[in-house]
Amino acid sequence: QGVSGCAPSAVVQGVTGCAPSAIVQGVTGCAPSAIVQGVTGCAPSAVVQGVTGCAPSAIVQGVTGCSPSAIVQGVTGCAPSTIVQGVTGCAPSTIVQGVTGCAPSAVVQGVTGCAPSSIVQGVTGCAPSAIVQGVTGCSPSAIVQGVTGCAPSTIVQGVTGCSPSTIVQGLDGKVGLEAALPDCESEGCGSEAEPVYVELEVQNTHRAVGTTLSHEVTKRYGEFGLPDDTIHIKLTGHAGQSLGAWLCKGITIELEGDSNDYVGKGLSGGIISVYPPKASVFKAEENILIGNVALYGATKGEAYFRGVAAERFCVRNSGAKAVVEGVGDHACEYMTGGVAVILGSVGKNFGAGMSGGIAYVYDPQGTLQALCNSDVAKDLLPVESSEDIKVLKSLIQRHIKFTGSDVARGILLNWEKSRPKFKKVYPSEYKRALAEAAALSRAEETEKELLESYNTSSKNGAKGPKDAFEELKALSKQFSVQAPPKALTAKYEPKDPKSDLKMLQYEANQGLPVKGFVPTWEEGRPTQLSSGEKADKNRGFIAYERKPLPYRDVAERLGDYKEVAAKLEPAAHAELLQTQSSRCMDCGTPFCHQSNTGCPLGNKIPEFNELVHQGRWQEALDRLLETNNFPEFTGRVCPAPCEGSCVLGIIENPVSIKTMEASIIDKAWENGWMVPRPPKLRTGKKVAIVGSGPSGLAAADQLNKMGHEVTVYERADRIGGLMMYGVPNMKTDKLDVVQRRVDLMAAEGVQFVVNAHVGQNVQVQELVGSYDSVLLAAGATKPRDLPVEGRDLKGIHFAMEFLHANTKSLLDSNLEDGKYISAAGKKVIVIGGGDTGTDCIGTSVRHGATSVINLELMDKPPEKRASNNPWPQWPRIFRVDYGHAEATHKFGQDPREYKVMTKRFISDGVTGKVTGIEIVSMNMEGGRPVEVPGSAKVLEADLVLLAMGFLGPEATLAKALGLDCDERSNFKATYGEFATTVPGVFAAGDCRRGQSLVVWAIREGRDAAAAMDKYLSGKGGFSLAPSHVQGGIKDLAEFKRGTTQQTSVPAIV
Repeated sequence: QGVSGCAPSAVVQGVTGCAPSAIVQGVTGCAPSAIVQGVTGCAPSAVVQGVTGCAPSAIVQGVTGCSPSAIVQGVTGCAPSTIVQGVTGCAPSTIVQGVTGCAPSAVVQGVTGCAPSSIVQGVTGCAPSAIVQGVTGCSPSAIVQGVTGCAPSTIVQGVTGCSPSTIVQGLDGKVGLEAALPDCESEGCGSEAEPVYVELEVQNTHRAVGTTLSHEVTKRYGEFGLPDDTIHIKLTGHAGQSLGAWLCKGITIELEGDSNDYVGKGLSGGIISVYPPKASVFKAEENILIGNVALYGATKGEAYFRGVAAERFCVRNSGAKAVVEGVGDHACEYMTGGVAVILGSVGKNFGAGMSGGIAYVYDPQGTLQALCNSDVAKDLLPVESSEDIKVLKSLIQRHIKFTGSDVARGILLNWEKSRPKFKKVYPSEYKRALAEAAALSRAEETEKELLESYNTSSKNGAKGPKDAFEELKALSKQFSVQAPPKALTAKYEPKDPKSDLKMLQYEANQGLPVKGFVPTWEEGRPTQLSSGEKADKNRGFIAYERKPLPYRDVAERLGDYKEVAAKLEPAAHAELLQTQSSRCMDCGTPFCHQSNTGCPLGNKIPEFNELVHQGRWQEALDRLLETNNFPEFTGRVCPAPCEGSCVLGIIENPVSIKTMEASIIDKAWENGWMVPRPPKLRTGKKVAIVGSGPSGLAAADQLNKMGHEVTVYERADRIGGLMMYGVPNMKTDKLDVVQRRVDLMAAEGVQFVVNAHVGQNVQVQELVGSYDSVLLAAGATKPRDLPVEGRDLKGIHFAMEFLHANTKSLLDSNLEDGKYISAAGKKVIVIGGGDTGTDCIGTSVRHGATSVINLELMDKPPEKRASNNPWPQWPRIFRVDYGHAEATHKFGQDPREYKVMTKRFISDGVTGKVTGIEIVSMNMEGGRPVEVPGSAKVLEADLVLLAMGFLGPEATLAKALGLDCDERSNFKATYGEFATTVPGVFAAGDCRRGQSLVVWAIREGRDAAAAMDKYLSGKGGFSLAPSHVQGGIKDLAEFKRGTTQQTSVPAIV
């Protein structure tokens, strides 16, 4: 029906049970006047047996009386093939096949210009369901459903403009509705409707079975639907999600099989029963039968499950009655009404937030209280009252009726022994509310009686027999009177009421925590439980305060170049992590691992937090390494955007995710879990990677695991790129962290070549010609300069010159060779904030600088998020990093000055050395910095370090290869594909996307490796063979000679 814009191949196949007179264009009865209409070049009177005005070959053959199955095939102009041919029985014709019976309306319509667009529309008199449904504009639902006598799911195929799979597989389609709905259709006639019984097979692609049917029933019969079990649908198989969602009164769904999540979601009066196949031999009570979150938000109705339900059974149930033979964690969570009967074991955190309803739990082992949430752990009662026994016994009996449960039958057969083993979970607040409601009801009834009594007495001229006021006062005493709860706030004395009020109003409008009004539980909350205590995972975000891994004392760490992070005792470390991991709140939508707001790698943060809390460290490591090749890097230098987007961070301090990440991988190294795992097979493909920073290393690691032979070229004398020479040793130890990882990769088969400057002593074209593919991961190493007067004076350096030389000298000689830029005894000015500026500050203080000043162009960030920086964006707030704290400790004040711009560098006038810097204050106007008149001043300086970021990759590689670059000079390669304009050459990391974070570099390296693997697989395929690749770290000269000797790596003295 309603076919618009489809191709001419929409065919109905295999229809059985029609009349034998499939007649062209509306012929009434079975007369032999089948007419071909609209044939170009023929007159309208082209009639059977003698076509007027047409060629002799335009003949309808074999049509005599009711000859079988006249079919129009291939009508094109007036060609000789314009023939109606006699088809007997169900011959394999691609048009209308096997039409048996005799109804006059089996019509082929829409033959325009003799085009073969034969489409069957509106077949009346055939089997009731031979209908093409919902084909409007080629929407993907062109299906003939439920054709009697034909194979199931007869499909209209080959519709041009539609996707190849234009199939709807739901069981609630029109045919199903017509079959299931009773004959009575008017509202209010539901009690007269004849019962309907339908049997169907179901599979896990069928979702929300019964929902559309419920809609139709409610639409036709009103809110109260039909009498119970008017429509009974018996299903067999494996149901998909949301079986019986919003099932209304009058419909029963019986499933012999199992079902996915959300069974009975929003149940609204219907009945659902699920039991295993009758032929099964396993014990239903020991196996999970339905998925998570069954009966979510159910309001009324009944559900019976012969088996175990997974997690969050009856969450937010507000009125349905349910029986099940076991549940997972968090059952009856936030339940507000209804009844749940559980005839088996329960998981942890039972009844969290349960404020209403009643649960009867069979607890023969007496373990229920320990598994209950603290909200209901004290609300367990024996099942003793006659009303409780009646309700419980009745539901168990109905459970047997609907599912044939052996467990229920055994309980009833031994009822006197079984009943005492039941516990009634009856929330105290719910109990109090019901009592008050009952008292209120009694009061209203009494008031009504008093008024009626008074009115009756008044009519007789007498005073009422009762004093209504005194009666109501007596009734009011039945209510429990409680003092209003005190606000959970700390004491706060305002210093300036007006300004405080203004700030409170602003913070309230911004949805921020109000200063001074901090809940008392936040004051003095523990950050770390002592040994023997187990942190409460369910309420950890409420019960405990944030505490990341601490730094070593400032005075101690200023005396060395070791990592600033403290090394805790193993027991204390375990206690801290067990407590802190419990603060992860199992939020419904964790923004922390979404790449657009949180972790670019998509780290499975809630999962490894849970595993750390449970002490399952190796599993936590597996989760972490699924998405992150180098957690020891990101756990030390990443600014943790995951924490900035943590849902808990909306109202208080976020979860210390970075601490978890670093601790998991460090424990893995300490316990010897990080061992070489070289691939067992090699593909025979060779890949070269230029650059050994985080992106290049990530790509090398991934490609090596895929079985490709990987060689990494690095122009420095050590592997690691930014992680080796850009980040100071205080943040990431070069031997214990970076070199350790490089050595592991070498043992797995990756070849590293140092002192290989591609574009200078290694020609780019040699790489392109010698390898199957090349990845450019050279980073963004071109620093942003400050072209002002005096820039060429001695003593002005880029930050990376300063940091690289310091780390190299530290590794080579423990700074004894003097081959570094010393800040000892100098007045140091660092221009530019950010991590690089902080590293310059920390290094200068350790050298022994006499003063350190850090100049920043922008204004000081706010203490809290500004209104234009909402969660889950990265919070642009004021922070004190390790370098700032060290400078403050040594010089007595924070080294940063904000909203200043450098005008010129001042020379000593003799040796050409810098002695000072002239700066001016700035204000932002219209988004641009504007000088403040009269604000110029001069700062003394012996050493100036420019830490203003990077502009992109150096041009050497692009020129040598003829690569296209974007407007920022980055190598042009589309994100997600990473292919440059040179075939077989890819780019990833900062050289492609621009200056960014280490975590983004790793993500780019991983994704580029996947793109390269796809490219290599299409380049002649793979010939897998056992691995014989020998990895290692070699100097360029050794590599060219083909030697295998590994270069020694100097240690820190």
